Order: sequence, then structure tokens, then C-alpha cells
Amino acid sequence: MHAIQPMQFNQRNWLLQRYPNTKNRSLRPWSAADELLLAHLEELPLGRLKISIINDSHGALSCALNHLKPYTIIQLYSQLQALRLNYQNNNLSLDHLRWGNLLRIEENPSDCILIKVPKSLELFDFYLKHIQKLMTAETHVLCGFMTRNFSPNMISIAKHYFEDVSQSKAQKKARLMILKNPKSNIEPSPDFKIIKNSFELPIKQYPGVFSSHQIDYGTQLLLKHIPYIDNQDTILDLACGNGVIASFIRKQNDQCTIHLLDDNYLALASAKLNISKSNTYFHWKNEITLQNDIKFNLILCNPPFHFEHENTIEIALSLFAQAKNHLTSDGQFMIVANLHLNYTSHLQKLFNNVQTLEQNDKFEVICCRI
Repeated sequence: MHAIQPMQFNQRNWLLQRYPNTKNRSLRPWSAADELLLAHLEELPLGRLKISIINDSHGALSCALNHLKPYTIIQLYSQLQALRLNYQNNNLSLDHLRWGNLLRIEENPSDCILIKVPKSLELFDFYLKHIQKLMTAETHVLCGFMTRNFSPNMISIAKHYFEDVSQSKAQKKARLMILKNPKSNIEPSPDFKIIKNSFELPIKQYPGVFSSHQIDYGTQLLLKHIPYIDNQDTILDLACGNGVIASFIRKQNDQCTIHLLDDNYLALASAKLNISKSNTYFHWKNEITLQNDIKFNLILCNPPFHFEHENTIEIALSLFAQAKNHLTSDGQFMIVANLHLNYTSHLQKLFNNVQTLEQNDKFEVICCRI
């Protein structure tokens, strides 16, 4: 278990952990951007504020402001788990944990909305587009980010939605963008885009989901190696993203059972736009924890290793171990991955049979059997 680390705010130490766990002890469950957002709030009459929070990575903001019963917009299931964990670490009532998601925001007018700016600026635009239900003409929006991650496009996006856009001074290499006076004449735009592809698959995708402009090359390689699917097979599209792998399989076979699992709510929502619901099950989870201990004939995965501005293979390795435990005795676990990640050496510790099906100067497709 990752060590609990104290963050100081409002004359109290808040005991915080990262979730999922990491072996990298240099990573904290909060950042200087969180501290700067909280410091700015200390200048306001906290006792009367109605607060909403978006992209609270490990729950630092939600915990520190829990006495205000903030409304928190959750995108990742792992974020929700982190919030629950850190509420418990600080003996806070889970009854105070009020949350929604970007596609189902409650009518919840707020005096101040705190946003941790995501790496995807398309997603940042999506945030600002969808917070209208949280806003009044007097609402201030505070966007926190690390200065090394600043892009002038952040300003351009903010000015599309707000008349008044300013920046704070940098503190501990973090900065705020302060947005006021929301515009009322914004042209409506679709929530998702259509991803054209050579597989003749009707792929739609919300912002912030992996590979936003095309089916990525690695996934295209994996699709070439998908084996024959029997009508009785049960398939798992693990870390499914927009569901392109499951959509490809469903096009080949409309009888098999397909499960799709992803940590990202918008990814799973994208997948629901792209694949028929018959014999198809969607799971908003960050681990393979399914009812009835389902075993799969085939598990397919393009494992993630980019998580906002952090890169790690720890989550992928955890998914590999879980996949092994959910295969039938003759099942196959197939992945595509960047060659430099050297996943073969890790998979050989878990599986008796690990075979490279294709390899080029960037990617490899690997098939594993128990």
C-alpha cells in the first residue's frame, strides 16, 4: 500500500493516498496546482461558498473542502475509488460525497468551479462546454495546472466560453487561469466526433478518449490477428477505449458474448455508441472484478501506459495478472504494445506460452496462453 501523505489546508493535515497504488515514491496524491487552488479559495468566504470540482485526481480537493459538500464531476472509476479511500482515511462521511459525470451533470449552481486542467485540451474544451448547469452569471471558474504543461491553446479555449480570462502568478511551478463572465451566445456543437476508418466501422468518440483522430496503428495490427470467434465464445475487450476492437468482433460474429471494460466513463460511453447492445455488457471499472467470476475464451487489450502527464506500466502489469485469472483453460490473452515497453519479459513470468505474432520497429502483437 502506498504511504499516506499529509497535505496541509485550513489548519489541518489531510491524509491522502494515491489510487491505484504505485511503487514510485516520488509521486504524491496531490500537486502544487491543488495547493494553489485551495490557497486562492482561502481568500474567499468559504463558509458561504457552493463549490463544484472537476478532475480531482486523487480526491485532495474534495477532501479538503468536504465541509462545503462539494459536487464532484468524476470521469475515471479509479478517481471515484480514490475519493472513497481518502474520505475514509480522513474519517469523512461518504454521505457528503456528491458526484456526477460530464454527461449527467445535476442542476447544481455553484459560486466557484475548480478544474484541474487535463492533458487533453479537447477534453478541457468539453469541460467548459458542459459546466453550464453548474454556473450562474456570477460563477468564477478556477483552472489549475502546472506551468510546464501550459499551452496557449488553453487561453484560446477559455476565451471561447468566457469574456474575462486572466492568469495568476506562478507558485511552486503551478498557476491558475481565472474565468469570469460566461458567454451566452455559444454556437452548439456535437459532443462526439466520427472516426473514419478502412474497417467500415461506425466509430464515434467523445473527447479525452485514446486516439481521437483515427484508429491507432497498434490497434489496427491487433485486429489483423484476432482468431476465429465461435458463437459460444465469451470475449473481453479490456481497456476498451471507444470499443473499436469489440465493434470489429461484433461485425464478424453477432452471436458471441462480448464484455467491454474501461476506467474512463467517456470511453465506455463512446463504446456504447459503437456496438449493438445484444449479448454485450459494459463495465465502468478499473479492474476485472465482474459478477459470477466470468471466464473468457479471448481477452484483447491495447494496454494504456499514458495517464495524464505520467507514464507507467504498473497498471498494465496489474491488468495482465488479472487477465490470466479470468481466462478459460484454453483461452487466449492478446495484446498490442509499443516495443520499447518490453512486455514480453513480464508476460513470460505469468503465462506458460507467450508468442509474438507480429513485430515491427514500433509495435508487437503478443498472444499468451496459460
